[in-house]
Amino acid sequence: MASDAPSAEKEDRYARSAQPNQERDRLSKEVRQQRIIAQLSAAPTLRASELAAALGVSGETIRRDLLELHEQGLINRTYGGASRPFAHEPSRSDRRHVMIAEREAIAAAVSAMILPKEVLMLGGGTTTYHVARFLAARNRDITVITHDFAAAMALGTNPTIRVLFCAGRLHASEGYLLGSQTIASINGYEANRAIVGATGLGARGIYDADEEAGAVYGAMIQRAAEAIVVADHAKFDQLAVAICSRWDAIDRLVTDRQPQGSLAGGLKEAGTEVIVSGP
Repeated sequence: MASDAPSAEKEDRYARSAQPNQERDRLSKEVRQQRIIAQLSAAPTLRASELAAALGVSGETIRRDLLELHEQGLINRTYGGASRPFAHEPSRSDRRHVMIAEREAIAAAVSAMILPKEVLMLGGGTTTYHVARFLAARNRDITVITHDFAAAMALGTNPTIRVLFCAGRLHASEGYLLGSQTIASINGYEANRAIVGATGLGARGIYDADEEAGAVYGAMIQRAAEAIVVADHAKFDQLAVAICSRWDAIDRLVTDRQPQGSLAGGLKEAGTEVIVSGP
């Protein structure tokens, strides 16, 4: 019996010593995967061989990391490496129930900027709908050009706000008009400010999941003396199929958190002012 005690104690010591090694391995994988995601925010694609060399691990380890990140929807696996996933925006009916406090804080900040007699262009979407609500409640004697039915209805509750509605083809699920007629309508006006949302914000500019909607927002930005993007932090470092505008054409980003990393760098390089208004 006495001879068994040292053996049991030795096994116990071995088990305890193994736990920190397992924890270190787990944290090491987390750090690796965070580095992969961070590098993809700066470059749209990466090769597995380059990642393995940069992180000092084998190609097999990197392939396992890429597979796990792909299964979590954080990256897209490609032949020989990885790329950033594109954002696919949920339906408007789903989006309207999330980030309400953040969007209302953003809308309140935008409303405070607007002066009487100004002419605005207002893009479609859920965040811009909250902007319309706050403009109707707090602003007077302005003109708003929009292609979004919900925004027009909200603005119409204020008799001092003149609403001009663009022509175009109906996007039924989103509740706005788009297409060549919408862009032609926009090009017939001039505005003090354009206020648009986005599916995603990247280091190079703003993106939309619908290229035709993105073209409408791009036209608004071009026709206004000042361009304002309104987007909550969930849009940070998200790419989509269409780039609406580069940051150097955007004067202000109004959001609920301070951007970080490559997004912050792109905004700073372009000279885009960031206004943070959290709930």
